[in-house]
Amino acid sequence: MPALKGETIPKLVQSMVNLEETTLYTGVEYDDTRENYRDAVCRVMRQLLNYILEHSEDDTKSLFSIIKIISDLLQFKGSHKHEFDSRWKSFNLVKKSMENRLHGRKQHIRALLIDRVMLQHELRKLTVEGCQYRSIHRELMRDLLRLSTSTYSQVSTQQGSKCVVHGTGDLQFLLQRSDPHVLEFLNPDNSSVSQQQFKGALYCFLGNHSGVCLANLHDWDCIALTWPAIVRSGLSSAMSLEKPSIVRLFDDLADKIHRQYETIGIDFAIEGECSTVAKRLMINGNPLPKEPVPSEEEVAEGVKKQELKNAECVQNYHQLIGDLLEFLNNSNMPWKFEHIAIGFLSLLLRDDRLLPPAAITFFVKSLNHDSLYVRKVAISAVAGIMKQIKRPHKKVPISPSELCKNHKGLFVCNFFKTGLKNNQSLLGGGKELSVNVAGDRQDNKWLQYDSSSLPRTQKDWDACVFVEKTHWGYYSWPRKLMMYAPLEEQPKQNLTREEMTEREQIIFDHFSDPVFINQFIEFLSLEERKGKDKFSPRRFCLFKGLFRNFGDIFLPLLRPHMERLVADSHESKQRCVAEIISGLIRGSKHWSYAKVLCPLLRTALSNITIETYADWGTCIATACESRDPRKLYWLFELLMESPGGLAQQEWRVPELLHRLLQYLEPKLTQVYKNVRERIGSVLTYIFMIDVNLPCTQPTTSPRISDFTERILLQLKPLTEGDEEIQNHVVEENEVGEQDERTQAIKLLKTVLKWLIASAGRSFSTAVPEQLRLLPLLFKIAPVENDDSYDELKRDAKTCLSLMSQGLLYPEQIPMVLRGLREIAGSSSWHARYTVLTYLQIMVFYNLFTFMNDQQSVNEVRALVVRLLEDEQLECNFLSMDAPMQAHFEALCKTRLPKKRKRELGSTVDTIPSADLMRRHAGVLGLSACILSSPYDVPTWMPQLLMDLSAHLNDTQPIEMTVKKTLSNFRRTHHDNWQQHKQQFTDDQLLVLTDLLVSPCISEMAELLAKEPIVIYSCKKGRVQAPHCCAHSTKVAAMVEAEDTVIIMYSFHTEE
Repeated sequence: MPALKGETIPKLVQSMVNLEETTLYTGVEYDDTRENYRDAVCRVMRQLLNYILEHSEDDTKSLFSIIKIISDLLQFKGSHKHEFDSRWKSFNLVKKSMENRLHGRKQHIRALLIDRVMLQHELRKLTVEGCQYRSIHRELMRDLLRLSTSTYSQVSTQQGSKCVVHGTGDLQFLLQRSDPHVLEFLNPDNSSVSQQQFKGALYCFLGNHSGVCLANLHDWDCIALTWPAIVRSGLSSAMSLEKPSIVRLFDDLADKIHRQYETIGIDFAIEGECSTVAKRLMINGNPLPKEPVPSEEEVAEGVKKQELKNAECVQNYHQLIGDLLEFLNNSNMPWKFEHIAIGFLSLLLRDDRLLPPAAITFFVKSLNHDSLYVRKVAISAVAGIMKQIKRPHKKVPISPSELCKNHKGLFVCNFFKTGLKNNQSLLGGGKELSVNVAGDRQDNKWLQYDSSSLPRTQKDWDACVFVEKTHWGYYSWPRKLMMYAPLEEQPKQNLTREEMTEREQIIFDHFSDPVFINQFIEFLSLEERKGKDKFSPRRFCLFKGLFRNFGDIFLPLLRPHMERLVADSHESKQRCVAEIISGLIRGSKHWSYAKVLCPLLRTALSNITIETYADWGTCIATACESRDPRKLYWLFELLMESPGGLAQQEWRVPELLHRLLQYLEPKLTQVYKNVRERIGSVLTYIFMIDVNLPCTQPTTSPRISDFTERILLQLKPLTEGDEEIQNHVVEENEVGEQDERTQAIKLLKTVLKWLIASAGRSFSTAVPEQLRLLPLLFKIAPVENDDSYDELKRDAKTCLSLMSQGLLYPEQIPMVLRGLREIAGSSSWHARYTVLTYLQIMVFYNLFTFMNDQQSVNEVRALVVRLLEDEQLECNFLSMDAPMQAHFEALCKTRLPKKRKRELGSTVDTIPSADLMRRHAGVLGLSACILSSPYDVPTWMPQLLMDLSAHLNDTQPIEMTVKKTLSNFRRTHHDNWQQHKQQFTDDQLLVLTDLLVSPCISEMAELLAKEPIVIYSCKKGRVQAPHCCAHSTKVAAMVEAEDTVIIMYSFHTEE
């Protein structure tokens, strides 16, 4: 049917562009001489609706039907939107499942292309056709709005409001016209509004779960009306916070606004270049546009109208802030709506426009509000205000080559002038380096921390060029390196009140008040949630902005509070001072020399507890992030007294990392587990820059190889000898001297913590160093799952698992295999067993690297065959190729002495171990071949099964291996056995059937030979007719059937 007809509503929006509906050709020619049935149905439904609402408003079923019909009249254009979305989702799933990526993403089958065309056609109809707002639409929307505020909640909340939201979303520019009608029900001056109408209006604003929210439209005219109306509705007589449904509605509405709100632009402008390009496109485009090219006068008029529109947006922005502040200052406003209003106000902070002074005053005062929610919002808002009023600092371009040249007579780096252009190389330390080489170079050496050249005086401080970004210079330099200008060219620090702006004066006045500061710090040091509070980034940002914008003006007032909090061991007090100190350190970025907090931090670090350890760690890490270590040298020198906090500086502090490692090495033999874990984590950060990556120059940071060499000397008592290592060290303070073995075990525990921690954080795998530790780990790791709590064995097993998953370069594979071969020759069977598990995981994670080197494949095969013949080896699942199958078949044929030729009178039936192990190794190999294909039957498998069946009666452990293999074969091939058995000959099937039949069936067959037995087959819970059987083959066939239970009853005995 054609769309609804009616007069077009003019001037919905002011525009110089034609915004009329685009007529689509849908393949149907409408006969305009005939009556429009959609209009006819619309007239009848409106009359019926008015009659029902006047005479029988309680007829909710009829109202539901009318709402459904009106919804279809408005929205139905051949298909519903939700049905189209479902088909679109299904189409994408089908397309993804049927695509052939080898042919590209555009190569789809014809049926998919046809579906895509149909969906595109439906989408055009749904989004374009019939979207012009007409008078009939206005009348229908008013009827739906009347229903959405009905007395009956089912009609208002569940049907009417949903149709209002759907209808407004489908019509152009209707959203901007819908709000005033809904707002009438929220007006507190309208005393005739019922509670149901009030709730219905809220449902209209809320919309459905994924639909349009009328209170969150991207239009300043709508926002300026809806947000104040929602807050002002708290004074309405129809609003009651005692009703949970109304409270829940306001909570959902506020939450949806906060989640969906996007900053609305205020100043819209089009650059002249864009206008020129657009005009050229209209002239030269093909096809030519329907509208003529605008003249210069029209363009000037459009620019003028846009400027007026921008002015209106600015006025609406300030008016909205003023209205919200007015409601917040109303003492009669309920607390719920006060929270909603301050939430709305916090959303109005912008990067391109300063918040009005009145709003700044409100947020600063709210820092000491009684409500925790208000204080949290105020902290975030004031932190944003600090960023708004931040004074810009001047930057100047710097040449890294000049800085390198002036750095204490070091090598002159001219490659920034010539090398990058001519692709030359840089000579440094007698070695030729490529320009694109990461790591330590002569051109970035001046960036690193050097205790002999720190800016310890005012003169050195002013002359030093600080590079804040940690990643600059490690691999390359920015094309244009911009650094802060000298201090005399920067904004003045420590301004007087008269020199401040109005907004700065508001903050200055409050934070200069001792009473305000006392109350503020008291609130910040309160505990919110016992055991769940953490370091707050919002508070950190607040103090960072405070010290960045105002310097150390407030430090005299804050210092007594900081000293008091530092001396207090309570968790909340320590967290509060940690947030202040981190903000202070980061905010002092542009301070002059000698503004340090050493005494205060020293006291704080001495009072750290296990509860506050994480908060202080976050404090130091946050304070040091993206900061030049030379600028914070006083902090790092202080941290060296109780080392830590260097992780953020990475490659720029090699000297401090060496000092930290030197401090930690004597403490590696710690008894307590948490201390070992922490030391392992710190060791990870110390060695993080010691990487082995392509195009990477080694740094002067500590080397893993040197560290490994030193700890291996201390682990010598464990590496010598083959006896098993037992964890006999308990966590307690041991007084006196301990033997070397005990010390070595404690050291090994710490080393394991380091290896485990570094597996997930290091940039590359230290393969040569790990190989030196592998023999020791293989001796400790448990062979089977050990439920007992043995930290040493558990960590060794975890460490081996992580190390085996590491990435190997092609040149490292021979080194690893050589080490594994040496360990495989160890006398410890624990080590030999673990080698094969390690090898299996290592090959899996580096499969393509191994397959690319045939020599490595041959070495792996030889190592596996060697371990298969080990006397302690259990069956492993391996994938074998044809040469290995032939090798295993030959091993299976190893002759064993007959039983009568063995030693008579011996209490034990002995067989020479060498022959038995070789024969068993062949059986294990054949078993691995069979179990390597658990869900199919390759052409070679039937013969292998026949070969394996010949060993079913061999001596142990061969018999057990064969039975286990056959059992697993039956389990994995049972579901598709009708297909799999086509690969076997009749003779092979007969043998296989006898092999796979349960032993109880053999006993049954023997019983059948003696006397007849009645057999019942019970399928799916029903007992079938009895079967008289006298042959074991039929019994076996019945057992093989699914869901069958055999019930036997003897004629002679009750068995």
